[in-house]
Amino acid sequence: MKITLHTKQIIKFLSLVAILLILANSVMLMIYFDINDPDKFDFVQMVDLDQEANLPTLFSSTLLLIAGFLFYLLAQVAKEKTKEQYKYWLGLSFVFVFLGFDESATIHETLGDYTEKFVDTSGYLHYPWVLSYGLLLVILGFLYLRFFLRMEKKIFYSFILAAFIFLSGAIGFELLGAKEAALHGTDTVLYCTLYTIEESLEMFGVIFLIYLLLNLLTGKSLEVHS
Repeated sequence: MKITLHTKQIIKFLSLVAILLILANSVMLMIYFDINDPDKFDFVQMVDLDQEANLPTLFSSTLLLIAGFLFYLLAQVAKEKTKEQYKYWLGLSFVFVFLGFDESATIHETLGDYTEKFVDTSGYLHYPWVLSYGLLLVILGFLYLRFFLRMEKKIFYSFILAAFIFLSGAIGFELLGAKEAALHGTDTVLYCTLYTIEESLEMFGVIFLIYLLLNLLTGKSLEVHS
């Protein structure tokens, strides 16, 4: 089997789509607040980065699934060398495929509803799924710590940067947005600004991860023989 992946073209295309979605969201929100009549401008939800089942959600899900597929390809390459590396890469593939489906199926919100029964969901924990996923992230980090520390420093720091960009949005700005939503609701300029930054960081965090994975798959192209 031979698969050719053109890194620069793929990253440019994904980045362009992300920028267009962010700009569309920003323009629509400016018009939305200028009109100040939600009933006359509800179609903003089609490009609203904070809504589900729309274009940005589809794109974000696709990014995560692409990352999951690339992790799978890395697992197949590693399988020829060592089964231990194969298991780690394959595990990351499952994680990102799950996140891709979760982005559309909103599994995290269901988990958040369950978590809400056990914790105070005021303030920064207004969206309690962050607590559950944060705990899972810590567990995953513990399980993968030795694996990542064995990498070359440049690759290791690149993964750290990708995680930092993504988690700054997924957790950092999510917490700030939760605080604003708890205090003043979700129909404020500040809340919309926070979730726009949040979703932008998430998208570009995954795009940077895809760039890193493509480079790991021999850079400009990948050949997998079977």
